[in-house]
Amino acid sequence: MKPNNTFSNWIAALTLVATGLLSTHSLAMSQVPPTDPQDAPLGECPATALCRSEAPGSYSGNGPYGYRSYSLSRLQTPGGATVYYPANAEPPYSGLVFTPPYTGVQFMYAAWGPFFASHGIVLVTMDTTTTLDTVDQRARQQKTVLDVLKGENNRAASPLRGKLDTSRIGAVGWSMGGGATWINAAEYAGLKTAMSLAGHNLSAVDPNARGYNTRVPTLLFNGALDITYLGGLGQSDGVYNAIPAGIPKVFYEVASAGHFDWGSPTAANRDVAGIALAFHKAFL
Repeated sequence: MKPNNTFSNWIAALTLVATGLLSTHSLAMSQVPPTDPQDAPLGECPATALCRSEAPGSYSGNGPYGYRSYSLSRLQTPGGATVYYPANAEPPYSGLVFTPPYTGVQFMYAAWGPFFASHGIVLVTMDTTTTLDTVDQRARQQKTVLDVLKGENNRAASPLRGKLDTSRIGAVGWSMGGGATWINAAEYAGLKTAMSLAGHNLSAVDPNARGYNTRVPTLLFNGALDITYLGGLGQSDGVYNAIPAGIPKVFYEVASAGHFDWGSPTAANRDVAGIALAFHKAFL
């Protein structure tokens, strides 16, 4: 456990059902004020807390909603994309764009789509123009797809026409896609959240990949066994430490995970799914 004096109730309350073995992992959190339940009458939300009313359910598996998907072509996005969305949840929906790792393609991480969609959050998986694109190129392409996702709320033939809340859009990325997400956490206007999986910034040219100018709540996952140039060497730790004071941030390290254990919400362990969902329910 990393030292932290502001371990906050919002994540604990949301993820207790999903997280039972924190002693085997490293969890660091900051910048969200802790709350005392005595600050508010029973049944009311304390002024300093993030509260939501929700029926009990699993945060580690697919959620209560059905989901559907449709494709976006290379004419609409840099390399093609797939939109996963809730089939029977009440709109408007928030949305996420997931950017792949170096040499990665959509099928490698497609399981994240049904996971989030079945919990009521739209997720777009995307391919890059080429699988060898740099962090900086991926960041620009992620920006394009974020714009495309917001545009689906107005496109006449879109299944999501009139169903998106375009003020609640976040970015996700794995490895070099994580580095792209770090860049957009500083640069993309109106972004609400950022989540990285084994993020990489060592090859990035844009200094915003380092985290110093991050403007949005950020969740960073990494594996203790990741010693690769692409995701190890303290890159996620460095970004976490660089994120400015006052920006909510979470760093979660899985003891048994390496660089390639992020292709599904439960590939590294089941806690990852629960924490990822809880984070987005709190901040997105």
